[in-house]
Amino acid sequence: MVVSTIYIARHGYRSNWLPEGPYPDPLTGIDSDVPLAEHGVHQAKELAHYLLSLDNQPEVVFSSPFYRCLQTTQPIARLLEIPVYLERGIGEWYRPDRKPVIPVPAGYDILSKYFPGVIGPEWESTLVPNEKGETEQEMYTRCKDFWNLFIEKVEKEYPNVECILLVTHAASKIALGMSLLGYANPRMSLNENGVKIRSGSCSLDKYEVLRKSFDIIEEASDQDRAALNYIPFKDRKWVLTMNGNTEFLSSGEEMNWNFDCVAEAGSDADIKRRQETKKTSSPVPEADEQPELETVYISVDIPSGSYKDRTEIAKSAILQYSGLETDAPLFRIGNRLYEGSWERLVGTELAFPNAAHIHKKTASLLPSAESDKKISGGQSTELSATNDSDPRKLENGAEILNLTNDDEHHLEDKEKLQSEKIYRIKERIILSNVRPM
Repeated sequence: MVVSTIYIARHGYRSNWLPEGPYPDPLTGIDSDVPLAEHGVHQAKELAHYLLSLDNQPEVVFSSPFYRCLQTTQPIARLLEIPVYLERGIGEWYRPDRKPVIPVPAGYDILSKYFPGVIGPEWESTLVPNEKGETEQEMYTRCKDFWNLFIEKVEKEYPNVECILLVTHAASKIALGMSLLGYANPRMSLNENGVKIRSGSCSLDKYEVLRKSFDIIEEASDQDRAALNYIPFKDRKWVLTMNGNTEFLSSGEEMNWNFDCVAEAGSDADIKRRQETKKTSSPVPEADEQPELETVYISVDIPSGSYKDRTEIAKSAILQYSGLETDAPLFRIGNRLYEGSWERLVGTELAFPNAAHIHKKTASLLPSAESDKKISGGQSTELSATNDSDPRKLENGAEILNLTNDDEHHLEDKEKLQSEKIYRIKERIILSNVRPM
Protein backbone atom coordinates (compact mmCIF):
# COMPACT_ATOMS: atom_id res chain seq x y z
CA MET A 1 0.00 0.00 0.00
CA VAL A 2 1.02 3.62 -0.55
CA VAL A 3 -0.08 6.92 0.93
CA SER A 4 -2.71 8.04 -1.56
CA THR A 5 -4.69 10.66 0.42
CA ILE A 6 -3.25 13.53 2.42
CA TYR A 7 -5.27 16.00 4.49
CA ILE A 8 -3.57 19.22 5.63
CA ALA A 9 -5.25 21.42 8.26
CA ARG A 10 -4.34 24.73 9.82
CA HIS A 11 -4.64 25.16 13.57
CA GLY A 12 -7.70 26.82 15.08
CA TYR A 13 -8.30 30.42 16.15
CA ARG A 14 -5.47 31.65 18.40
CA SER A 15 -6.09 33.38 21.72
CA ASN A 16 -4.03 36.43 20.75
CA TRP A 17 -6.29 36.98 17.74
CA LEU A 18 -9.12 38.07 20.00
CA PRO A 19 -9.89 41.81 19.74
CA GLU A 20 -9.39 42.35 23.46
CA GLY A 21 -7.18 40.82 26.18
CA PRO A 22 -5.97 39.84 28.60
CA TYR A 23 -4.17 37.16 26.66
CA PRO A 24 -2.90 33.98 28.39
CA ASP A 25 0.82 33.35 28.63
CA PRO A 26 2.19 30.32 26.76
CA LEU A 27 1.94 27.28 29.03
CA THR A 28 5.20 25.94 27.62
CA GLY A 29 7.02 29.20 28.42
CA ILE A 30 8.08 29.51 24.76
CA ASP A 31 7.66 32.84 22.99
CA SER A 32 4.59 32.98 20.69
CA ASP A 33 3.58 29.41 21.61
CA VAL A 34 0.11 30.70 22.40
CA PRO A 35 -2.90 28.44 23.05
CA LEU A 36 -6.14 28.53 21.13
CA ALA A 37 -8.98 30.81 22.08
CA GLU A 38 -12.14 29.09 23.29
CA HIS A 39 -13.49 29.75 19.79
CA GLY A 40 -10.50 27.89 18.33
CA VAL A 41 -11.10 24.90 20.61
CA HIS A 42 -14.68 24.80 19.35
CA GLN A 43 -13.41 24.95 15.76
CA ALA A 44 -11.13 21.97 16.45
CA LYS A 45 -14.11 19.94 17.67
CA GLU A 46 -16.08 20.89 14.57
CA LEU A 47 -13.16 19.77 12.40
CA ALA A 48 -12.96 16.48 14.27
CA HIS A 49 -16.64 15.75 13.73
CA TYR A 50 -16.34 16.66 10.05
CA LEU A 51 -13.46 14.23 9.58
CA LEU A 52 -15.49 11.56 11.34
CA SER A 53 -18.29 12.09 8.81
CA LEU A 54 -16.02 11.40 5.82
CA ASP A 55 -15.76 8.03 4.13
CA ASN A 56 -12.00 8.37 3.70
CA GLN A 57 -10.79 9.18 7.22
CA PRO A 58 -7.17 9.78 8.23
CA GLU A 59 -5.50 6.83 9.94
CA VAL A 60 -2.71 8.77 11.66
CA VAL A 61 -2.00 12.44 12.46
CA PHE A 62 1.31 14.28 12.28
CA SER A 63 1.27 17.60 14.11
CA SER A 64 3.54 20.60 14.33
CA PRO A 65 4.89 20.66 17.92
CA PHE A 66 3.46 24.10 18.69
CA TYR A 67 0.76 24.10 21.38
CA ARG A 68 -2.02 25.49 19.17
CA CYS A 69 -1.58 22.67 16.66
CA LEU A 70 -1.75 19.98 19.32
CA GLN A 71 -4.87 21.58 20.77
CA THR A 72 -6.39 21.35 17.29
CA THR A 73 -5.28 17.74 16.96
CA GLN A 74 -6.48 16.52 20.37
CA PRO A 75 -10.25 16.18 19.64
CA ILE A 76 -9.46 14.57 16.27
CA ALA A 77 -7.28 11.92 17.90
CA ARG A 78 -9.86 11.14 20.56
CA LEU A 79 -12.89 11.07 18.26
CA LEU A 80 -11.28 9.08 15.44
CA GLU A 81 -9.14 7.04 17.88
CA ILE A 82 -5.96 7.44 15.85
CA PRO A 83 -2.32 8.07 16.92
CA VAL A 84 -0.65 11.50 16.89
CA TYR A 85 3.04 12.12 16.32
CA LEU A 86 5.14 15.29 16.53
CA GLU A 87 6.76 16.41 13.28
CA ARG A 88 9.02 19.48 13.30
CA GLY A 89 9.33 19.35 9.52
CA ILE A 90 5.84 20.92 9.22
CA GLY A 91 6.50 23.55 11.89
CA GLU A 92 5.89 27.30 11.73
CA TRP A 93 7.84 29.62 9.43
CA TYR A 94 9.90 32.35 11.13
CA ARG A 95 12.01 34.85 9.21
CA PRO A 96 15.70 35.32 10.16
CA ASP A 97 15.05 38.95 11.21
CA ARG A 98 12.21 38.07 13.59
CA LYS A 99 12.38 39.86 16.95
CA PRO A 100 13.00 39.26 19.78
CA VAL A 101 13.63 35.52 19.31
CA ILE A 102 12.85 32.71 16.92
CA PRO A 103 10.67 30.24 18.86
CA VAL A 104 11.80 26.63 19.13
CA PRO A 105 8.90 24.31 20.05
CA ALA A 106 8.88 22.08 23.10
CA GLY A 107 9.63 18.39 22.78
CA TYR A 108 7.73 15.24 23.62
CA ASP A 109 8.73 15.21 27.30
CA ILE A 110 7.04 18.57 27.94
CA LEU A 111 4.14 18.36 25.53
CA SER A 112 3.08 14.87 26.63
CA LYS A 113 2.36 16.30 30.09
CA TYR A 114 -0.15 18.76 28.60
CA PHE A 115 -1.62 16.18 26.21
CA PRO A 116 -1.46 12.87 28.13
CA GLY A 117 -2.37 9.82 26.12
CA VAL A 118 -2.57 11.81 22.87
CA ILE A 119 1.00 12.01 21.55
CA GLY A 120 2.98 8.90 20.68
CA PRO A 121 6.74 8.79 21.43
CA GLU A 122 7.64 6.43 18.57
CA TRP A 123 8.14 9.02 15.81
CA GLU A 124 11.27 11.10 15.27
CA SER A 125 10.91 14.27 13.19
CA THR A 126 11.89 13.95 9.54
CA LEU A 127 13.31 17.46 9.24
CA VAL A 128 14.10 20.33 11.61
CA PRO A 129 13.64 23.94 10.43
CA ASN A 130 16.65 26.22 10.74
CA GLU A 131 16.49 27.54 14.31
CA LYS A 132 18.05 30.81 13.09
CA GLY A 133 15.08 31.42 10.84
CA GLU A 134 14.30 30.87 7.16
CA THR A 135 13.80 33.02 4.13
CA GLU A 136 10.66 32.37 2.10
CA GLN A 137 12.62 30.29 -0.42
CA GLU A 138 14.40 28.34 2.34
CA MET A 139 11.08 27.55 3.97
CA TYR A 140 9.65 26.39 0.63
CA THR A 141 12.70 24.22 -0.02
CA ARG A 142 12.28 22.71 3.43
CA CYS A 143 8.69 21.72 2.66
CA LYS A 144 9.66 20.37 -0.77
CA ASP A 145 12.50 18.25 0.65
CA PHE A 146 10.24 17.12 3.49
CA TRP A 147 7.83 15.18 1.29
CA ASN A 148 10.26 12.62 -0.15
CA LEU A 149 11.84 11.84 3.20
CA PHE A 150 8.59 11.88 5.13
CA ILE A 151 6.46 9.70 2.83
CA GLU A 152 9.26 7.15 2.47
CA LYS A 153 9.49 6.93 6.26
CA VAL A 154 5.73 6.69 6.77
CA GLU A 155 5.35 3.89 4.24
CA LYS A 156 8.27 2.01 5.77
CA GLU A 157 7.07 2.24 9.37
CA TYR A 158 3.31 2.11 8.66
CA PRO A 159 2.94 0.02 5.47
CA ASN A 160 -0.84 -0.32 5.84
CA VAL A 161 -1.58 3.40 6.10
CA GLU A 162 -3.08 5.05 3.01
CA CYS A 163 -4.59 8.26 4.43
CA ILE A 164 -2.85 10.73 6.75
CA LEU A 165 -3.52 14.15 8.28
CA LEU A 166 -1.00 16.94 8.86
CA VAL A 167 -1.88 19.75 11.30
CA THR A 168 0.28 22.80 10.74
CA HIS A 169 0.35 26.58 10.19
CA ALA A 170 -0.78 28.88 7.37
CA ALA A 171 2.55 29.35 5.58
CA SER A 172 3.56 25.72 5.98
CA LYS A 173 0.13 24.52 4.87
CA ILE A 174 0.39 26.48 1.63
CA ALA A 175 4.04 25.59 0.99
CA LEU A 176 3.42 21.90 1.63
CA GLY A 177 0.49 21.88 -0.76
CA MET A 178 2.15 23.87 -3.54
CA SER A 179 5.32 21.77 -3.41
CA LEU A 180 3.26 18.56 -3.42
CA LEU A 181 1.49 19.78 -6.57
CA GLY A 182 4.85 20.57 -8.17
CA TYR A 183 4.75 24.38 -8.28
CA ALA A 184 7.96 26.41 -8.29
CA ASN A 185 6.99 28.73 -5.43
CA PRO A 186 4.15 29.24 -2.95
CA ARG A 187 2.91 32.48 -4.52
CA MET A 188 1.73 30.95 -7.78
CA SER A 189 -1.95 30.57 -8.68
CA LEU A 190 -3.54 27.18 -9.10
CA ASN A 191 -5.30 28.11 -12.35
CA GLU A 192 -5.93 30.91 -14.81
CA ASN A 193 -8.62 32.35 -12.54
CA GLY A 194 -6.06 33.24 -9.89
CA VAL A 195 -7.26 30.68 -7.34
CA LYS A 196 -4.80 30.07 -4.50
CA ILE A 197 -4.71 27.72 -1.53
CA ARG A 198 -6.82 29.22 1.24
CA SER A 199 -5.70 29.02 4.85
CA GLY A 200 -8.36 30.22 7.26
CA SER A 201 -8.17 29.04 10.85
CA CYS A 202 -8.96 25.32 11.09
CA SER A 203 -9.38 25.09 7.30
CA LEU A 204 -8.81 21.74 5.61
CA ASP A 205 -7.14 20.75 2.33
CA LYS A 206 -7.28 17.33 0.69
CA TYR A 207 -4.81 15.92 -1.82
CA GLU A 208 -5.36 12.68 -3.72
CA VAL A 209 -2.93 10.80 -5.91
CA LEU A 210 -3.77 10.13 -9.55
CA ARG A 211 -3.02 6.46 -10.08
CA LYS A 212 -1.35 5.24 -13.23
CA SER A 213 -2.95 2.54 -15.37
CA PHE A 214 -1.36 -0.87 -15.44
CA ASP A 215 -2.17 -3.88 -17.58
CA ILE A 216 -2.54 -6.64 -15.02
CA ILE A 217 -3.24 -10.13 -16.25
CA GLU A 218 -5.92 -12.00 -14.38
CA GLU A 219 -3.52 -14.83 -13.51
CA ALA A 220 -1.11 -12.51 -11.66
CA SER A 221 -0.52 -13.31 -8.02
CA ASP A 222 -1.44 -10.89 -5.24
CA GLN A 223 2.24 -10.11 -4.73
CA ASP A 224 2.72 -9.32 -8.42
CA ARG A 225 -0.40 -7.14 -8.42
CA ALA A 226 0.93 -5.16 -5.45
CA ALA A 227 4.27 -4.67 -7.20
CA LEU A 228 2.60 -3.49 -10.39
CA ASN A 229 0.34 -1.09 -8.49
CA TYR A 230 3.14 0.50 -6.47
CA ILE A 231 3.98 4.02 -7.60
CA PRO A 232 7.21 5.59 -6.24
CA PHE A 233 6.49 8.88 -4.52
CA LYS A 234 8.54 10.88 -7.02
CA ASP A 235 6.29 9.55 -9.81
CA ARG A 236 2.97 10.20 -8.10
CA LYS A 237 0.83 13.00 -9.45
CA TRP A 238 -1.37 14.78 -6.92
CA VAL A 239 -4.57 16.76 -7.31
CA LEU A 240 -6.11 19.20 -4.84
CA THR A 241 -9.70 18.05 -4.25
CA MET A 242 -10.48 20.23 -1.20
CA ASN A 243 -9.12 23.76 -0.89
CA GLY A 244 -9.27 25.54 2.47
CA ASN A 245 -12.59 23.91 3.32
CA THR A 246 -14.42 25.61 6.21
CA GLU A 247 -17.98 24.54 5.42
CA PHE A 248 -18.11 22.59 8.68
CA LEU A 249 -17.26 25.64 10.83
CA SER A 250 -20.24 27.46 12.32
CA SER A 251 -18.55 30.85 11.74
CA GLY A 252 -17.16 30.01 8.31
CA GLU A 253 -13.74 31.12 7.15
CA GLU A 254 -11.73 33.39 9.47
CA MET A 255 -8.18 34.78 9.49
CA ASN A 256 -7.25 33.61 5.99
CA TRP A 257 -3.55 34.23 5.23
CA ASN A 258 -1.35 33.86 2.15
CA PHE A 259 2.11 34.87 0.97
CA ASP A 260 0.87 38.17 -0.42
CA CYS A 261 0.52 39.31 3.19
CA VAL A 262 3.64 41.17 4.29
CA ALA A 263 3.25 40.38 7.98
CA GLU A 264 3.92 37.04 9.63
CA ALA A 265 0.75 34.96 9.89
CA GLY A 266 -1.12 35.71 13.11
CA SER A 267 1.52 38.15 14.37
CA ASP A 268 0.77 41.50 16.00
CA ALA A 269 1.60 43.21 12.71
CA ASP A 270 -0.77 40.87 10.85
CA ILE A 271 -3.60 41.57 13.27
CA LYS A 272 -2.96 45.33 13.12
CA ARG A 273 -3.01 45.23 9.31
CA ARG A 274 -6.33 43.39 9.35
CA GLN A 275 -7.82 45.92 11.76
CA GLU A 276 -6.70 48.84 9.58
CA THR A 277 -8.13 47.14 6.49
CA LYS A 278 -11.42 46.63 8.30
CA LYS A 279 -11.61 50.33 9.22
CA THR A 280 -11.14 51.46 5.62
CA SER A 281 -13.41 48.86 4.06
CA SER A 282 -17.14 49.15 3.58
CA PRO A 283 -18.99 48.89 6.88
CA VAL A 284 -20.92 45.71 7.58
CA PRO A 285 -24.66 46.45 7.59
CA GLU A 286 -26.53 46.05 10.84
CA ALA A 287 -28.98 43.23 11.33
CA ASP A 288 -31.90 45.45 10.28
CA GLU A 289 -29.97 46.84 7.32
CA GLN A 290 -29.22 43.62 5.46
CA PRO A 291 -29.15 44.13 1.68
CA GLU A 292 -31.81 42.38 -0.35
CA LEU A 293 -30.51 39.21 -1.96
CA GLU A 294 -32.12 36.96 -4.53
CA THR A 295 -31.71 33.20 -4.27
CA VAL A 296 -31.75 31.47 -7.63
CA TYR A 297 -32.01 27.70 -8.10
CA ILE A 298 -31.22 26.42 -11.56
CA SER A 299 -30.90 22.92 -12.98
CA VAL A 300 -28.16 22.96 -15.62
CA ASP A 301 -27.28 20.30 -18.21
CA ILE A 302 -23.68 20.48 -19.46
CA PRO A 303 -22.86 18.87 -22.83
CA SER A 304 -20.32 16.03 -22.74
CA GLY A 305 -20.01 15.31 -26.45
CA SER A 306 -20.65 11.62 -25.86
CA TYR A 307 -23.46 9.80 -24.14
CA LYS A 308 -20.87 7.44 -22.59
CA ASP A 309 -18.87 10.21 -20.93
CA ARG A 310 -19.90 12.28 -17.94
CA THR A 311 -18.96 15.94 -17.77
CA GLU A 312 -17.46 16.89 -14.43
CA ILE A 313 -16.88 20.39 -13.07
CA ALA A 314 -13.82 21.15 -10.96
CA LYS A 315 -14.78 22.21 -7.45
CA SER A 316 -12.59 25.29 -7.81
CA ALA A 317 -14.26 26.40 -11.08
CA ILE A 318 -15.94 29.81 -11.11
CA LEU A 319 -19.59 29.90 -12.19
CA GLN A 320 -20.93 33.12 -13.73
CA TYR A 321 -24.21 33.75 -15.53
CA SER A 322 -26.11 36.56 -17.16
CA GLY A 323 -29.43 37.03 -18.92
CA LEU A 324 -31.57 34.56 -16.97
CA GLU A 325 -34.57 36.62 -18.01
CA THR A 326 -33.76 36.01 -21.68
CA ASP A 327 -34.37 33.00 -23.91
CA ALA A 328 -30.61 32.38 -24.32
CA PRO A 329 -28.75 33.08 -21.05
CA LEU A 330 -24.95 32.88 -21.00
CA PHE A 331 -22.95 30.76 -18.54
CA ARG A 332 -19.25 30.78 -17.85
CA ILE A 333 -18.00 27.62 -16.10
CA GLY A 334 -14.26 27.67 -15.51
CA ASN A 335 -12.69 28.81 -18.77
CA ARG A 336 -15.62 27.85 -21.03
CA LEU A 337 -18.53 30.00 -22.14
CA TYR A 338 -21.87 28.35 -22.92
CA GLU A 339 -25.14 29.54 -24.41
CA GLY A 340 -28.22 28.11 -22.76
CA SER A 341 -31.81 27.41 -23.71
CA TRP A 342 -34.79 26.79 -21.44
CA GLU A 343 -36.55 23.42 -21.55
CA ARG A 344 -39.25 21.83 -19.45
CA LEU A 345 -38.27 19.15 -16.96
CA VAL A 346 -39.55 15.64 -17.51
CA GLY A 347 -39.81 15.06 -13.75
CA THR A 348 -39.53 17.33 -10.72
CA GLU A 349 -36.50 18.70 -8.90
CA LEU A 350 -36.77 20.27 -5.45
CA ALA A 351 -34.42 22.55 -3.48
CA PHE A 352 -34.70 22.83 0.30
CA PRO A 353 -32.85 25.94 1.50
CA ASN A 354 -33.74 25.92 5.20
CA ALA A 355 -33.64 22.37 6.54
CA ALA A 356 -33.14 18.77 5.52
CA HIS A 357 -36.32 17.61 7.28
CA ILE A 358 -39.49 18.29 5.32
CA HIS A 359 -41.94 16.01 7.14
CA LYS A 360 -44.02 18.03 9.59
CA LYS A 361 -43.77 15.57 12.44
CA THR A 362 -40.01 15.17 12.09
CA ALA A 363 -39.41 18.91 11.79
CA SER A 364 -41.50 19.72 14.85
CA LEU A 365 -39.29 17.58 17.07
CA LEU A 366 -36.16 19.54 16.18
CA PRO A 367 -34.80 22.27 18.47
CA SER A 368 -35.44 25.69 17.01
CA ALA A 369 -31.72 26.41 16.61
CA GLU A 370 -31.23 23.30 14.51
CA SER A 371 -34.28 23.92 12.38
CA ASP A 372 -32.99 27.37 11.44
CA LYS A 373 -29.73 26.08 9.96
CA LYS A 374 -29.51 26.85 6.26
CA ILE A 375 -28.54 24.31 3.64
CA SER A 376 -28.78 24.51 -0.08
CA GLY A 377 -28.73 22.14 -2.98
CA GLY A 378 -30.96 20.10 -5.21
CA GLN A 379 -32.63 16.84 -4.26
CA SER A 380 -34.67 14.47 -6.39
CA THR A 381 -37.64 13.30 -4.34
CA GLU A 382 -41.41 13.34 -4.18
CA LEU A 383 -43.55 15.68 -2.11
CA SER A 384 -47.28 15.50 -1.44
CA ALA A 385 -48.58 18.99 -0.70
CA THR A 386 -51.55 19.34 1.61
CA ASN A 387 -54.69 21.23 0.55
CA ASP A 388 -53.88 24.15 2.82
CA SER A 389 -50.55 24.87 1.11
CA ASP A 390 -50.28 28.14 -0.74
CA PRO A 391 -48.22 27.78 -3.92
CA ARG A 392 -46.78 31.00 -5.31
CA LYS A 393 -44.97 31.52 -8.59
CA LEU A 394 -41.37 32.65 -8.89
CA GLU A 395 -40.08 34.64 -11.84
CA ASN A 396 -38.06 31.68 -13.07
CA GLY A 397 -41.08 29.39 -13.16
CA ALA A 398 -40.54 27.70 -9.79
CA GLU A 399 -43.19 27.17 -7.15
CA ILE A 400 -42.81 27.94 -3.45
CA LEU A 401 -44.73 25.83 -0.98
CA ASN A 402 -44.93 27.12 2.60
CA LEU A 403 -45.25 24.20 4.99
CA THR A 404 -46.68 25.09 8.39
CA ASN A 405 -45.85 23.29 11.62
CA ASP A 406 -48.80 21.41 13.12
CA ASP A 407 -46.92 19.98 16.09
CA GLU A 408 -45.75 23.05 18.03
CA HIS A 409 -46.41 21.37 21.36
CA HIS A 410 -43.35 19.18 20.82
CA LEU A 411 -41.01 22.18 21.08
CA GLU A 412 -39.61 22.75 24.55
CA ASP A 413 -39.71 26.53 24.30
CA LYS A 414 -43.14 26.51 22.60
CA GLU A 415 -41.78 28.74 19.85
CA LYS A 416 -43.31 28.37 16.42
CA LEU A 417 -41.11 26.51 13.94
CA GLN A 418 -40.16 28.65 10.96
CA SER A 419 -42.01 27.63 7.80
CA GLU A 420 -40.02 25.65 5.28
CA LYS A 421 -39.73 27.08 1.79
CA ILE A 422 -39.55 24.43 -0.89
CA TYR A 423 -38.57 25.50 -4.39
CA ARG A 424 -39.99 23.24 -7.09
CA ILE A 425 -37.85 23.67 -10.19
CA LYS A 426 -40.00 23.27 -13.28
CA GLU A 427 -37.50 24.16 -16.01
CA ARG A 428 -33.86 23.44 -16.74
CA ILE A 429 -31.24 25.14 -18.86
CA ILE A 430 -29.58 23.13 -21.62
CA LEU A 431 -26.08 24.41 -22.36
CA SER A 432 -24.62 24.29 -25.85
CA ASN A 433 -22.63 26.38 -28.33
CA VAL A 434 -19.32 26.52 -26.51
CA ARG A 435 -17.67 29.87 -27.19
CA PRO A 436 -13.92 30.58 -26.88
CA MET A 437 -12.86 32.86 -24.04
